[in-house]
Amino acid sequence: MNELKAKLAEAEAKKEAVVATATNLQQSLDLANRLVNGLADENVRWQNNVVTFQKEKLTMIGNTLLSAAFVSYIGPFSFSFRNGLWLDTWLPNIAELKIPYTEGVDPL
Repeated sequence: MNELKAKLAEAEAKKEAVVATATNLQQSLDLANRLVNGLADENVRWQNNVVTFQKEKLTMIGNTLLSAAFVSYIGPFSFSFRNGLWLDTWLPNIAELKIPYTEGVDPL
């Protein structure tokens, strides 16, 4: 009888160890699922950012050119002179030369 009680106690201890291991593994699996789902959302955001950055990479050329030119050449002049030069000369020239820039860009 004592031998059977010892075997029962041993079997119950093994069972508790297996249950504890299963609980720990389930918690790890839940955390892994949360991480994967969170990264899946980030993947969508990153893909959108890649598209945006590719567009900005092209328009950065014209935007930088216009900004540098504004600061270097017409920044100190009056608003009316700057506005006329900006809208009537520079933007049409940039468009004519097919230099990509952001539509509606405003140096101010």
